[in-house]
Amino acid sequence: MWERGILSWKLWDQQVAIYESIRSLSGFVEIIVILCCRQYGKSHLGVLMAVEDALRHPDKCILIMGPTYKQTIEIVAPRLKEIAKDAPEGLIRRTKSEGKWYVGDSEIVIGGFDQNSSSQRGKTVQTIYIEEVVDSNPDSYNESMRSDLGPALTHSVGGKMVFLTTLPKIPSHPFITETIPTAQLSGSYYNFTIDDNKALTQAQYDACVRRAGGRDSVDFRREYLNELIRDEQTSICPPFDRKLHVGEVKGPGVGIFTTVMDWGGVRDKTAALICVYDFERDKLLVLAERIYNANTPSDLIIEDIRPLEAYHRVTDRISDCPGQLSIDLRKMGYQVRLPIKADWRAGMNAMQMAFSLGKIEIDQSCTMLITTLESGQYNKQKTDFERTHALGHCDAAAALLYAWRTVRRENPYPHSYQPNQNRFVVTPHKDPIIEVSNALQPKTFGTGYRPVGTFKKR
Repeated sequence: MWERGILSWKLWDQQVAIYESIRSLSGFVEIIVILCCRQYGKSHLGVLMAVEDALRHPDKCILIMGPTYKQTIEIVAPRLKEIAKDAPEGLIRRTKSEGKWYVGDSEIVIGGFDQNSSSQRGKTVQTIYIEEVVDSNPDSYNESMRSDLGPALTHSVGGKMVFLTTLPKIPSHPFITETIPTAQLSGSYYNFTIDDNKALTQAQYDACVRRAGGRDSVDFRREYLNELIRDEQTSICPPFDRKLHVGEVKGPGVGIFTTVMDWGGVRDKTAALICVYDFERDKLLVLAERIYNANTPSDLIIEDIRPLEAYHRVTDRISDCPGQLSIDLRKMGYQVRLPIKADWRAGMNAMQMAFSLGKIEIDQSCTMLITTLESGQYNKQKTDFERTHALGHCDAAAALLYAWRTVRRENPYPHSYQPNQNRFVVTPHKDPIIEVSNALQPKTFGTGYRPVGTFKKR
């Protein structure tokens, strides 16, 4: 097993699920995030998988990173020695440097966000395991990710960055605002809490709760339940809750189905949402999304969105776009009207109130919108959305804001309509083109929608 690079037999039961999640991902996924509570054994798992990778990929470098070089040495060295106790003689060899170990024909290099790890590398980096970003300095983390770790994987085949960590204490930390959304959008985000750790006795569990200040304390929720404690001053939509507002959403049988777009142009992403106001239930429903990178030609966007509009019976379009683009779209036979944009901050406040009152439901297929509402931030002046690589200019949230303010809400039912006890819902005919298009979109699986109350108009 050592010679074949298979060491999973050394894992604890609760570590096996994490191990299998990482190993099951395809070579196209570059960033994997494993949020893992305290005392779950994630450091042991990370070192073990680094040894496996070194054995499976000859003449490569496996990098293990931590908040600082010294902290990473203290995490890795004792665990590597423990794992190597029954290894064939000479297979794992420590160098004179504390930060480098030879494993077969490859090497494991230890680094930290407090230094440039490029200076330690001599071989092609195959995998990077990143331990505990919770204590990493945001600026050092950003610099290392963009200028050091990312470029390090340039020549690797199927190279990956695997994060095994608890959440940082800073809500605006780039791991939260950029790395997690990137993993969520690629389906490589996993969450393991203290409740998943079956190795703990009840007495040990209770001790963790007590030491953290109680089950409702911020420390316990963040470090043992992996809850993102969002800063309500900088988060664009604190009331949004995936458990309450996301599920499998079906449109009403009758309604004004609308395409709502925030056109990004040459700098930002273009976000398109298919929405409808459910008159009977007084809710805005988001049924589908399409996201296009900056500089995507407008004719390609229109060509892609038309089949989706036909599938959802769209009869109205709202688009935030420059005047000349609006004219160009009209020439292409794509008629749009402008959204309500006055008093942007008041609009965002109104959208937050809509989520608090349970007036918006989002289909689980809308991964960019869901991730943006969870992770999007205002800029430091709170005058605009913060731009990030993963979320762009929070374009999906902007499209939802336009939808909330501008989608038509008149009664679509004829006055003679009298529904019986079985609510009338039309299921649209499945179009194979749409089915393929949806399959190509990133998926985020919600936990199901459940209503949070009713709203009585005064």
